[in-house]
Amino acid sequence: MSSSALDRVTTTTVDQQQAPPTVGGMIQQLRPELQRALPRGMDADRLARIALTLVRKDQALARCKPDSFAGALLTAASLGLEPGVNGEAYLVAYKGEATLIIGYQGYAKLFWQHPLAKHLDAQVVYSNDDFDYAYGLDPHLTHKPAKGDRGEIVAYYAVATLTSGASAFVVLTPDEAKALRGGKTGTSGSIADPMHWMERKTALRQLVKMLPRSTSLNQALEADERQGSDLRAEQVAQAAIEPTAVQATLIEPHKPAPSDDGEWCTVEGCGLAVSDEVHRP
Repeated sequence: MSSSALDRVTTTTVDQQQAPPTVGGMIQQLRPELQRALPRGMDADRLARIALTLVRKDQALARCKPDSFAGALLTAASLGLEPGVNGEAYLVAYKGEATLIIGYQGYAKLFWQHPLAKHLDAQVVYSNDDFDYAYGLDPHLTHKPAKGDRGEIVAYYAVATLTSGASAFVVLTPDEAKALRGGKTGTSGSIADPMHWMERKTALRQLVKMLPRSTSLNQALEADERQGSDLRAEQVAQAAIEPTAVQATLIEPHKPAPSDDGEWCTVEGCGLAVSDEVHRP
């Protein structure tokens, strides 16, 4: 082999070794981690195909930092939400970062997984509608949409009822909804939103803070509209902590754990308080 040919082969090999990972390649590598993150009954191969389709359709997503895309996708997976499917969640690219957006249907899906869930709704109120509500010791909300011209938007609300008989609702003015969204109105992209789902979701986000929440709903509230890099950093940190905790348990299984009052107790005596706290609604 000539010297010039050898140089070309060497250069190509070095370039391949030093080439940064692509989002598409990262998705393929994430399949085992996706399967571990997904709830039982969901398939990592399906979610990987969905993610690859999103990347092919949106070049901005393809140019995102791979770790940012991974953080957003894995968080969606852990919630059991499929990005770009039925409005459950969205992966939005901005300045090289992938941002996870939980959709209205995503919050609704997580709400309906709670054993106390009975009824959920979020609506837009117009000036010609028959609408009345009151907070306090005797709360009530009634809404009958007007026929024909409904007028201008005057409010958004979300309401939920539990199997226990309890109910809660939240009413927002357009200005309040806009302020909660950081000054935004409607969608951030070019997709039309004539039904005002983004504002309905804003009311729903405020409502779920008042309801008994599952671990998934808590995680959704914390992860919604956050950059993937931040989410990925938390995932990496958590993965580094968990093996250490397991290792300590295996090395010293006889060592009692401290109880909440500062005294020592056995794991059985403490009632696995740490695990209960993590999964408590």
